[in-house]
Amino acid sequence: MVNAMNLPEAWTDEYYVSKYRTVYTNQELKIPGLRMFGKHTMNQACAPLAPHFHKDAYEFTFVTEGTIHFTVDQKDYELSGYDIFITRPDEVHSTNLIPLSTGEIYWFQLDVSDVSHLLFLDEDAGRNLTEGLSRLPHHTFRPGNSKLLQHVRRAFELAGDSPHRYFTASCLLYALHEIMAMSDDDRLLTPDIEKAIFYMKEHLRSELSLEELADTCGLSLSQFKQKFKTQTGISPRHYINYQKIQLSKRLLLEEKSITDIAMELGFCNSSYFTAVFRRFNACTPSEYQRQKRDLVDQ
Repeated sequence: MVNAMNLPEAWTDEYYVSKYRTVYTNQELKIPGLRMFGKHTMNQACAPLAPHFHKDAYEFTFVTEGTIHFTVDQKDYELSGYDIFITRPDEVHSTNLIPLSTGEIYWFQLDVSDVSHLLFLDEDAGRNLTEGLSRLPHHTFRPGNSKLLQHVRRAFELAGDSPHRYFTASCLLYALHEIMAMSDDDRLLTPDIEKAIFYMKEHLRSELSLEELADTCGLSLSQFKQKFKTQTGISPRHYINYQKIQLSKRLLLEEKSITDIAMELGFCNSSYFTAVFRRFNACTPSEYQRQKRDLVDQ
């Protein structure tokens, strides 16, 4: 959301319910400090988020499936399933012109302008919570166990039902305290999966097989696929395709042909490359080239 001068503006979510996207506002939630709570299941890529901020509110985004990109202070964050992304009050963020790709997210905004009854806490407890949040050292976190995401899912299931608002608040408080208790070790991948990711990025121009990657890790194929999904939240093939498409966008700006790029990146043909590209970007490679060319000509 930007104004005529292309400056970031305060983003205010409105109540919305559809098959793939649901947003509850404080009017439906009736929970002090909980400005909104939403879920979005993306079965195809969506338009990128323009630079914006949330006045007096933290925003917590839980990526439960797929891959998503955020930018804060000109630093890029690439998130996958099970990652948590946090922005602080009034902090400008966007997806840096990168569309939201297929996947699923839950997110909520916590207004900390008044701590006297925040999430039904008394004033001292509310102040303690906001002080803890202000000391969070990172924008991204990975939960050390699945209970945190289970609590967020359960909170959302009950969020639109006013009689359950105290239980919803309790689930979110559990999640917030779990995040504040995380150490840097909770954010680390094991060495074998780190090695596989490094190998993937170094060989994006090859037709990578999962068997090859499993051998690199010293794991069986089934062990590798399960361990990769457990630690990153997405399958190895999804991760490979996402990285290939990110590289393809740079190659498209060099005015290379779509067929040449498909072959260079190990896709079996240009049609398959186009289908994968569209899944992550909501446009075809040729449309992407044309959009970028038009921006340069303006």
